[in-house]
Amino acid sequence: MKRIAVLLLVGCAHSRGESRRIEITEPTVITAGPPEQLQLGEMDDATLFDVGTRAFQAGDFAKAAACFDRIAQPQPAAIWNAALSYERRGKLDEALARYSKYIQLKNEPDAQFHAALVEYKLGRLAAAAQRLHELSARPGLPTLQKASAMVQEAVCRIESGARAEGEILLRAAIEMYEKDNEEPIDPALPAQAEFWLGEAFRGSFRAETLDPAGMDEKALGDALERKAQFLLSAQGHYLRCIRRGDGEWATAAGFRIGEMYEDLYEQLVNAPLPRGLDEQQSVLYRQQLRDKVKNLVGKAIRVYEQTLSTAQRVGAQNPYVKKTEDALERLRKLLL
Repeated sequence: MKRIAVLLLVGCAHSRGESRRIEITEPTVITAGPPEQLQLGEMDDATLFDVGTRAFQAGDFAKAAACFDRIAQPQPAAIWNAALSYERRGKLDEALARYSKYIQLKNEPDAQFHAALVEYKLGRLAAAAQRLHELSARPGLPTLQKASAMVQEAVCRIESGARAEGEILLRAAIEMYEKDNEEPIDPALPAQAEFWLGEAFRGSFRAETLDPAGMDEKALGDALERKAQFLLSAQGHYLRCIRRGDGEWATAAGFRIGEMYEDLYEQLVNAPLPRGLDEQQSVLYRQQLRDKVKNLVGKAIRVYEQTLSTAQRVGAQNPYVKKTEDALERLRKLLL
């Protein structure tokens, strides 16, 4: 989806006079004849660049990458466009190699963000986090880019299990967003930070186990209390995310709230039975437990319905919309 991508890329800056990148659309002079009449090996560098640009814009990323890679005198713009082409094709190792080569020539923040995204997609969370950490510490980096790098690093930390480290980074980034008055802030940026704070607490919520068979009454009660607190903390940040006013992140946050109530219901009704119950007592225990926690299903349904209503109102288009629709249908069947 458009802005639910785990790493939120920031806009790139172009220096005056450098060769154009894919995003620049002014015409290029073709110096070797009509491109469709030539083989790649017969094209000069200017024609290769033009054909590669046209191929990229047409969605033919394989041809685009081949053109940019064949340019005899490698230039930063051609390396960059080759990296983008491989990234769009899903050839992530090839894309990372070219981003690294580009960074050796021009160590721009945008290139670091792209390289970190590719590392993240490759599952190299530690490498991506370190890259983003070094970027955020760069002297003179604009505030919004610094905060964005901190958010992306936090994503990597949280997904690798370092939730406390991620929480510190996210809170610092939100503070920077709120204090920066030099330029308008896209509400998606602080919304993303709040969403991932919710994700950090959701991780703790899911990690807290409930085991009536292995816990005494006090231990079980304490575990349930901790789990409930994690749920409420996560829910608080998801609600703050929703209030930031970005429809895409609001949809994701709404789904997560409903999902937590559904998860809690499933964990409670499917938890191991307390020790010492005979068959009849076990049936009665299950029945009474389901009656007590049935309200969790109702809460989840209401949240899912509100989330879909929001998604329809703002025109959100991301995987969480379909997940919410599926979850709502599943829980309505459960109630029946």
